[in-house]
Amino acid sequence: MQKNLNSLWRAVREMQQRLQDLNPGSSEADITEHAISLAIDSQCQAKNWKFFYYDRIKNARFSLRRTKARQSRAYLKAALNFPAYSKDAESYAALELEEQLRVVVSASGKNLSQCFDDMLNGKSVAATALACGVSQRTANRLRQKVREIVQTYLNAQDAA
Repeated sequence: MQKNLNSLWRAVREMQQRLQDLNPGSSEADITEHAISLAIDSQCQAKNWKFFYYDRIKNARFSLRRTKARQSRAYLKAALNFPAYSKDAESYAALELEEQLRVVVSASGKNLSQCFDDMLNGKSVAATALACGVSQRTANRLRQKVREIVQTYLNAQDAA
């Protein structure tokens, strides 16, 4: 058991070191941040830290690719449902949606507005933690809470 924990934390430490070398907000930085979350939340036994490390990176890359595909389908659905929707209207619609989400997020709890702003501006988890005065783990939880709030809001809008 101890060896498994050592392997897991060594993989997490390697990911964090990799994250230090990447530009915040880049796709590789996002993948690495997501991989760290996956590694920490993992229930599997990490016997070999390198396999565990590369599996989490691969899973994070796949997960983020799937999220982007889902967002593309949402934009396509919006374009089909609203004939006046165009690239010019996209920025206006995004700003309007951002304002609505900002109201919902700010009403949901402490530090969530700051976290939402940091996520929109592509700042790292570390930057969010520093700005909110919390640990990186708590910043990850705040980001997850923001994602849940946004997903719930968008699902409610989709159902309406």
